[in-house]
Amino acid sequence: MRKTYVSIFLFFTALLTSGSICAADNPSHATADSVSPQEAIALLKTGNARFVSSQLVHPHKDRERILDTETNGQHPFVTILACSDSRLPLDTIFDQGIGDIFAVRVAGNVNGPAQIGSLEYGVEHTGAKLLVVLGHTKCGAVTAACTTSGENDGNLSPLLRAIRPAVRKMEQETGKSAKEIIDQCSKENVFLQIESIFKTSKILREESRKGNVQIVGAMYDIHTGKVEFYGQHPQTAALVKETE
Repeated sequence: MRKTYVSIFLFFTALLTSGSICAADNPSHATADSVSPQEAIALLKTGNARFVSSQLVHPHKDRERILDTETNGQHPFVTILACSDSRLPLDTIFDQGIGDIFAVRVAGNVNGPAQIGSLEYGVEHTGAKLLVVLGHTKCGAVTAACTTSGENDGNLSPLLRAIRPAVRKMEQETGKSAKEIIDQCSKENVFLQIESIFKTSKILREESRKGNVQIVGAMYDIHTGKVEFYGQHPQTAALVKETE
């Protein structure tokens, strides 16, 4: 009997000290006010690692969390601009739950007035100190921007036009046709959209200048499930200064 109790004790000790169940990875009070940009990235990376290794813990999805966010409001620790692709479920790939991610989704993770306004809300009103622009491999919108003129695609045309500067830049830098470098164009599009955020949003420029938010890029690999974080735009300081 004593051996049984010892085995049970060791089992739960292993769970609590492992990456599978760790309060530091999924704090019950990980809110905008308590999580720095660096800590937010760490939470996302840890959650993504659980997803990739099929060790999801599905935090913050119980009745208690529902009631807490209903009573106390939402305080997500991150705002994410991501593509609408159905293979990119944010709560799942980062293993987060209710009230953790303020999500703005649109094909090609591009910016327009509605998206910018939503991002401003996520940063200014919910207080999230990290803003991630998340692209993904084999993106349909980027593929369309690389392979079609897009001028006869109805309301999709403006969206594709927003991506094409990234396509042209990569064609010039690599000397290859856009069809050959679609995923490279997706990465460049992430940085293009970060640049667009700084150029079109006075609120987000000021929040960045004050150190209230950090804007970073990332890419999701739909084959491996892994998210690669790129960090801030290389010209962040210049972009903020140029648009003051």
